[in-house]
Amino acid sequence: MTQSIAVTLHLLGVIVWVGGMFFAHMALRPAAAQLLEPPVRLPLLKAVLDRFFRWVWIAVVGILGSGYWILLGLWDGQGGLYVHLMQGLGIVMITLFCFIYFVPYRRLGQALQSGAIPAAGVQMALIRRIIGINLVIGLVTSAIGVSRWV
Repeated sequence: MTQSIAVTLHLLGVIVWVGGMFFAHMALRPAAAQLLEPPVRLPLLKAVLDRFFRWVWIAVVGILGSGYWILLGLWDGQGGLYVHLMQGLGIVMITLFCFIYFVPYRRLGQALQSGAIPAAGVQMALIRRIIGINLVIGLVTSAIGVSRWV
């Protein structure tokens, strides 16, 4: 029963984080870029990230906690190579997220507050690229976990 709880919490965190990145990167941002000019688009995307990043922090804590609960666990304390790959890729994802949050996301907010739309656009472009990388890593990590490829 406790293993089911841990796996469920882990999966819910992954769904929130990776699913949110997929939606933002593949649907929201392209639609906003097509329909809205930068002075409107960038504050909208910043507001979306404000809300999404709160959920990502919760997801990261949940994924880490449940992942180590499963791994160290309370069961066999062992994991196949796929578990260690998920852990390593997850740490890379968390590192990239922390970089986004503490560097370009903060700069984006500062640029928008000062009305520097071109500077805000540069930061949003960097955020978009890193989220794209994190999305690919998240999808690969999810596939490894579900299929136990390795």
